[in-house]
Amino acid sequence: MSLNLTEGVVHNEGCDLHYWHQGKGPLITFIPGGNGHGRQFFPIIAALSDRFTCVTFDRRQMSASQVTVPRRLSPPQQARDIRAVIQALGFDKSIVFGSSSGGIFAYQFAHDFPEMVDHLIAHEAPLIMLLPDASEIVEWFLHLMLVYETQGLDQAAAEFSERLLGYRDEGIPPVARPEPENPRNFWDHEFPVQLGYTPNLWRLRQNKTSIGVMRAVRCKDAFFARAATEQAKILDCPCFTVPGHHQGFENETEDFVPHFLGMLDTLEKKRVEEAS
Repeated sequence: MSLNLTEGVVHNEGCDLHYWHQGKGPLITFIPGGNGHGRQFFPIIAALSDRFTCVTFDRRQMSASQVTVPRRLSPPQQARDIRAVIQALGFDKSIVFGSSSGGIFAYQFAHDFPEMVDHLIAHEAPLIMLLPDASEIVEWFLHLMLVYETQGLDQAAAEFSERLLGYRDEGIPPVARPEPENPRNFWDHEFPVQLGYTPNLWRLRQNKTSIGVMRAVRCKDAFFARAATEQAKILDCPCFTVPGHHQGFENETEDFVPHFLGMLDTLEKKRVEEAS
């Protein structure tokens, strides 16, 4: 389908959350990561809205969803924002897809509101504390924070981007760039919290939440791709290797969508088998 979005705004805890939706059928909520903006999901919304109601949003303090006084990131508050968007559309539950730190917020949402999750797909959620080399990566993250404080945003972002594999592969289309204030908010208010924050995956497994994880083929052995594998081990859930890089759902959408639908089919079959 072509893109024909309807824009909405829902007020939650001091923030006007701007969201965009299209389609009919079961709800899929697409959760942005550190870049904060919902526009990255517009291509996949267009591809799926013939069979699903699809919604995405600008996260709190990002793009259109600004606040008067910026505050430090709260993953539980991010989960409540997701709930507010879903309820604004009149749904009681949703399939949730979170990419990068959006995957962390998807896990938090499932932890806090398990009854609202149909299926959860986490695409390269960077839960670094699960990795065998977590100590090394933590020290690298702390180094990046020091670089940001002493040398500025451009240098910190440049060093961070060196590990974002696949973006510079030959022939790969660019992705939508976030508004200039988004990276500043990420480094000021989000990166320090995300350094070691890990939702309670064991509780999600106990709750029997329907979860699948994805890692992107172009990311090779990047820390966020390897983290997906570790999540699958803990959650005992399907792990798909999917086309593209860390935002392959945006710029290699045609190749990505069959894997997305395949994951939903796998999760639905697993649910039926476990219920029988």
